[in-house]
Amino acid sequence: MKIRDSILKLLGVSIITLTVWQCSENPIHSDLSHSTLYLDTLTIREISGTNYWVAPNLGSNEKLYLGTKNGLNVPVSFIEIETPNPNYWNYYYDSTITIDSLHFKLYTNDSLLDLKEVLLPSLYFKSGFQFDESENTYLDFSGFTISDWLELGNPRIQINTVQDTVLNPDDSSMTISDDYLSTELVWDIMSIIDNLTFSKNNNNNTPLSSTGERTFAIYNPQIDYFEVFSEEATTGEKDPKVIMYYRRSVITGDSTIIDTTSATIYSNGDLSIIEPSVIALDSNKLGLSNGMGLRSVMNIAFSSDILPAGSIIRSADLILPVDTILSAPSYTVILDPIDADSSAIDSASVYEKDPYIGIGYPYRASSDSENDLFIVSIKNILQNIALQNETILGFKVVANEKNDPFESIWFDLHHSSVQPKVEIIYVAD
Repeated sequence: MKIRDSILKLLGVSIITLTVWQCSENPIHSDLSHSTLYLDTLTIREISGTNYWVAPNLGSNEKLYLGTKNGLNVPVSFIEIETPNPNYWNYYYDSTITIDSLHFKLYTNDSLLDLKEVLLPSLYFKSGFQFDESENTYLDFSGFTISDWLELGNPRIQINTVQDTVLNPDDSSMTISDDYLSTELVWDIMSIIDNLTFSKNNNNNTPLSSTGERTFAIYNPQIDYFEVFSEEATTGEKDPKVIMYYRRSVITGDSTIIDTTSATIYSNGDLSIIEPSVIALDSNKLGLSNGMGLRSVMNIAFSSDILPAGSIIRSADLILPVDTILSAPSYTVILDPIDADSSAIDSASVYEKDPYIGIGYPYRASSDSENDLFIVSIKNILQNIALQNETILGFKVVANEKNDPFESIWFDLHHSSVQPKVEIIYVAD
């Protein structure tokens, strides 16, 4: 042990000596005693904002929803099943393959779902129905009806567990427990195999190949609230999917070998249609909500001449007090400097598309609310405004797409004790 310690000490001395030698090889000689640089601070309190509405789209959300929560209603969720490569749907026409069953599966983390007396979603199917998960909103489905869809009923519940063996350190005994993995909602869809493999009104029995021709929907007007994982949640494990169980006959010489196996066909896109309710807004508060489609635009009284010429900003933090009564305890917010706007904002209208275009990288900033405050660095954009490299029309403020769409955050612009502000530390000459 002593020998090892001595070696380590010697090695440490050698590294320090080498580092000092390298740093001193080309030393910088500067006399900074007469420098006129100084460090100063600036606080900006002139901050204003306006709320506006954009029709909500949940295509990038990690969940699919159904029912009502916090005043928001999701009447239906759509799931499109892909045409995979290889195209397992064409197995239906292969004389060497027998399809035994088809199961449609959705996943949830509710480990007690099979013990609850709750309403479950019903599954529906329609050929040729198309939707765009990144573009469509409730505005595109005015008058939507499920009456012309094929109803496949309610699912059976399957709880997935794995056995785990734990060693007891006290008496070296072994305990076997079942660890929870996931809950599956499983529908038998073998009854619609013809619909899944042939185009609607197709008289030539041509296999389906294009997208948008195998669309399922979960729907139940009586359900209170329900959620399952979307295709955004995992890399396949809990994605919506169809499991095809089949047998393949392989003839070898005088014998026939039957191979029993399965294929997984994943979701190609999914979307919950959420119907927001436009509420009366408090002009003293800025609100954000993905489910309501509520966004804000914010203005900060900062210009290129507000700092001494040539100033270098060390830090610039926007600080907004959060209304903790109305807001979710944890919420991720995005600020994006506005590059252009397409219209004058009417806070009572619901826009089909966001009228504000953000600059994005490298000025787009994001942060979480914490300790009743939202604090985000806007140093990069303010520095470039100070250098007259950028001119902006304000900041677009939106909720991160990963936030719960049924939650919201509200900023109090006239807080009783904490005022909204931008705190800037800069170096000037």
